[in-house]
Amino acid sequence: MISTNNRKIVTRLSLKSLKANPMRNLAVICAVILTTLLITSIFTMVLSLNKSMELTQMKTSGTDFHGGFKYLTPAQVETLKKHSSIREYGVSLHAGELRNEVFKNTRVEVNQTDKSSARHSFVHFIEGGLPVAENEVVLNTWVMDKLGIKHALGQKATLDIDIGERVVQQDFIVSGYYEADKNLSMAGLAFVSEAWVQKNLSSIDPVKSKASGSYVNTAELSVMFSNAVDIEKKLNKVLADTGLDVPIGINWAYTTSSLSDNIIKMVPYLAVILIIMLSGYLLIYNIFYISVVRDVKFYGLLKAIGTTPRQLKKIITIQSQLLYLTGLPFGLASGYGIGLALTPLLGTISGEPVETSYSASPWIFIGAAVFAYLTVWIAASKPGRMAARIAPVEAVRFAGVSAKRKMNKRSKRGAKLYGMAFANLFRNKKKLFLMLTSLSLSMILFSAIFTVISSLDVNKYLSSYIAGDVVIRNRAIVQSAGEQPGDPYKLSGPFIGALGKIDGVKRVDSVYYKFENYTMDDTIRAALKPLAETASPEPALTWVLKNNFIQLDLYGIDAGWYDLVQKDVIEGSFDPQKFASGNYVLVTEPLMGEDNHQSYYHPGGRIEYKGLGKSYEVMAVLNSNALYAATTHVFSPYGYNAFFPSSELTRKLPAGSKPPMALSATLHVDPAKLDSAMQTAKSLAASTDELVYKSREDYRQELGGFIRIFQTVGYGLSFIIALIGVLNYINTVITGVITRKNEFALLESIGMTKRQLKKVLVYEGLFNVLLTVSITSTIGVFLTYSISKSITDSMAFTVFHMGWLPFILAVPVLAAIAYTVTLSSYRMLSKDTIVERLRQTE
Repeated sequence: MISTNNRKIVTRLSLKSLKANPMRNLAVICAVILTTLLITSIFTMVLSLNKSMELTQMKTSGTDFHGGFKYLTPAQVETLKKHSSIREYGVSLHAGELRNEVFKNTRVEVNQTDKSSARHSFVHFIEGGLPVAENEVVLNTWVMDKLGIKHALGQKATLDIDIGERVVQQDFIVSGYYEADKNLSMAGLAFVSEAWVQKNLSSIDPVKSKASGSYVNTAELSVMFSNAVDIEKKLNKVLADTGLDVPIGINWAYTTSSLSDNIIKMVPYLAVILIIMLSGYLLIYNIFYISVVRDVKFYGLLKAIGTTPRQLKKIITIQSQLLYLTGLPFGLASGYGIGLALTPLLGTISGEPVETSYSASPWIFIGAAVFAYLTVWIAASKPGRMAARIAPVEAVRFAGVSAKRKMNKRSKRGAKLYGMAFANLFRNKKKLFLMLTSLSLSMILFSAIFTVISSLDVNKYLSSYIAGDVVIRNRAIVQSAGEQPGDPYKLSGPFIGALGKIDGVKRVDSVYYKFENYTMDDTIRAALKPLAETASPEPALTWVLKNNFIQLDLYGIDAGWYDLVQKDVIEGSFDPQKFASGNYVLVTEPLMGEDNHQSYYHPGGRIEYKGLGKSYEVMAVLNSNALYAATTHVFSPYGYNAFFPSSELTRKLPAGSKPPMALSATLHVDPAKLDSAMQTAKSLAASTDELVYKSREDYRQELGGFIRIFQTVGYGLSFIIALIGVLNYINTVITGVITRKNEFALLESIGMTKRQLKKVLVYEGLFNVLLTVSITSTIGVFLTYSISKSITDSMAFTVFHMGWLPFILAVPVLAAIAYTVTLSSYRMLSKDTIVERLRQTE
């Protein structure tokens, strides 16, 4: 055979065919746009939300370096930074801590750092730069406010720097200053120059300093690798290659630092993308299938004049690729825009403050483009193969169904219209399966989202945050990261007394808070040691065992909280009268990982708290987030919460023990005087920045905002997939009419009336609806239950309720769509006369 180059001809035929089918082209382009839009918006939201959470966690940890090596000598720093895997590094030296009177309740660290470390530690200078002279210093705005100096260069500041061996008092000049970020874990920082370090710290041996626990004159080498995958492994390899044995630090803000731990979390996103791809595939496949069926004679004639099967497939492939390239930019642009718009809304779902950061990763567009291309390629390849396989002689007889020989059926009562309609459904089982799958997918997705939203429980949400009508909290205690903004003792006894005197206030329930570093006893150590012996123990666990203490949150609760205790009891029982005696404690399960729920102590055991100067008998064990509304909403790894009567924390405590802080005051108000009492309480709380006023209605509106976000994202996604499903159904019906055009003409020629033919088509539509409903009411109910139950179980404020409304509403909606589409198809069919339709077979 002589090989010829017919690429230009094939391309020209493809373009001519495109021009001849404008409506088909528009449908495919819309399908590409919808598919790409959905995938792009999901990628954008996921990556942007991930980036926002990473940024927030980075600011909490104080750096965006991948990790680092701690407590180093100068020689060790030089050895480590030469390793080939390190792409960038920064060196920071611990020079001491400030001991000025204004910082007695806050730690302010003094460091000597280089430009790289400053840049990666979110130090963005308002004016000036890093110090050079021995008497220069860099401060942040919060430290300058504490010292009472203006935000300006050249300001003088007297600093008392504790360098371990002594306290150095010296006058400094501000060489640079920057804005203090409330999210930074180290809100209090001061930077001195290398000249100051040489003058004051050169005599301090970093090895001895490390051994003593002061760490003055020890350095930290922070590093960046080529990527953030398995940071811990990379750090350990550097140590192994250099032969050093020093502590490492891992920036856990990078979600990819332990990729294996996050694979499970990616499954829901992959499942949604696969559903979108399947829906897009079904729509695009049906459109191209209709195109091939309509143009089957055209392809048969091309084959008759010498067009090869490969060239026929190429014609359809070129068409699909051109339509894909046309719709792709619109899908990517609109999807990215929608993703950016929804990212801030999704960020509000998190209980912790999240600083919104938008991702412009090229993987968003590459991933969406690849997934969309795969969808189009797979969808167009089958019709292309069908066009390539058909013989020229059979092309004119093609009816879209396989020509299988069937046994004749005998009937005493003759053919029934509904029987004919039901039999017609199964003539092309694959087409029927695709259509039912598409419709069922959209219904299942909508039902699952509806069920989750209907399971959001307002009362459960409110009880988690507020136990009365109004709550006033001291945010100087509640804030877990950064400098405590103000006086943690601002919510005082006299202030709580004033709240109780407000007209209409029936009762005020207070919560007192005290923090304690609890030296581990044998019981706790026995529970934690096995966890540390695993292949890769958590860094927090290693830290806890090394330092031999866990961090406890002690709460003193008024009697008004007692009624809420019993629902959180998982071991033992709660006796309010015995508890009020002050000899008992309620302890929660410690935070020991997602799959580990065990308590250190059990009812009947005794625990001694040195900060309270007394031992207590464990009355009951509560779940880890028990009495959530009464707590700081912050939990320490491997620590637990302990609840006492408020009298135990407010009594005279042992010498040296810090007094408790009033965390919150919950007001129970007479409903008749609620408005006036709320206004008075709000005005009292507004007198100081430390106190936050929240009413029951405020929390109700917050949940309403969350529900609206969920509805916008969820219903929007299900609507688009439902639209794809309906379009698939319409295409399937139209395909059936086109492929059986000649068949219906033959039936009419032998006596079937138009009314009977219309009935057959209506019956087919109704049978499609019944089959869809039968699928969704069996497999669909199971999938809806499984998906929505797993989602609601992972959400804190839901009580699962199976939503049946979508399944009920689907029946009349689908029936109306089926009836409308069927009549439209019949009108299209009846435009040509019987003779004209019969001639098409000649």
